[in-house]
Amino acid sequence: MLATLNIVLGLIFVLLLFSLLTSTVMEVIAAALSLRSKHLESFLRTMMVEHFDDFMRHPLFKQIANATSRKTRISSYEMPSWINRDTFTAIVGDMLDVQDPEALKKRIADLDEGDVKRMLQFLMRRTGGQTDAFINEMEYWFDEVMERASAWYKRKMKWWLFIVGLSLAVIFNVDTIKTYQTISKSATVQNFLVEAATQFADQNDSVGTINLEKSLDQSLADLDASLAQIEELQSPLGLGWDDSEMGDQSVPWWLVKIMGLLLTGIAVTFGAPFWFDLLKKILSIRNNVAPAASTPAAPAVNAAPPPPAEEGSSVEPPTSLTSARGLESPGHDPEAPKIEPKNSDGPVG
Repeated sequence: MLATLNIVLGLIFVLLLFSLLTSTVMEVIAAALSLRSKHLESFLRTMMVEHFDDFMRHPLFKQIANATSRKTRISSYEMPSWINRDTFTAIVGDMLDVQDPEALKKRIADLDEGDVKRMLQFLMRRTGGQTDAFINEMEYWFDEVMERASAWYKRKMKWWLFIVGLSLAVIFNVDTIKTYQTISKSATVQNFLVEAATQFADQNDSVGTINLEKSLDQSLADLDASLAQIEELQSPLGLGWDDSEMGDQSVPWWLVKIMGLLLTGIAVTFGAPFWFDLLKKILSIRNNVAPAASTPAAPAVNAAPPPPAEEGSSVEPPTSLTSARGLESPGHDPEAPKIEPKNSDGPVG
């Protein structure tokens, strides 16, 4: 039981560290390519359509964008990585002069024909032209579209993680099947990983999800730390490619190798928090099992206790090994009459 837990714990710890490395590489890519800013631009284009440029030129948005000091690699605009619904409704409301009901109706009527005009006319019909209700409906509009855009972005990030994780698995030769075999065959590797996993869990209360808000410098610093953790596993687990693996191998061998690399790529899509929580649970189970496995068993009692004396009998239990076994001592006369105890109130004399 304990050996099985050690193997499982070691494999989970390896997948945890590799998930952290993949997340960090993903943060570097996101910072270099401004993926969040690109996502925001796509989101705003979906909402504002033909009025996207007007939204970008609004003074409030330009101030927020300039404060981020970032520019996407695919856009000529200075883009923040996110905005909230209050900012969105404030900008659109100012573009429409939403505080004046009559001016609001005229502004909407003067808009070019398109999706935005039809959407705003729909909101006007729902609110009857009341200013406060119209602002609330714009906030609801923003939340609905943003919720679906965020769900799409998360699905996209899953694919990014899989591609990055699979690429790193190939580079470092982190084959889940081979890693399992290496751990299961060596008690030394098991003990090393269990000790490292215990120390990691003691030093960290939790691990975060991918933070795409980090700067490139911060992401690169975290990448160095993650690579250092992987390098500590390189020698015990035999990570990396050697000449024996790069030589002529059979088709079944390559099929197993590809399967192991794909499993690693799939594993990192669960995210580092998933593997860390699982690590903590397995550690808790192991800590409960380990003391029981190390406790020596109680010695077996061979001699049965003597039967209890019958009630009312004053016969003393045998005090010698010979009498306990019913054997006669050398001076015993087998022909001597036996004295039977009498039924009386006192002991036999």
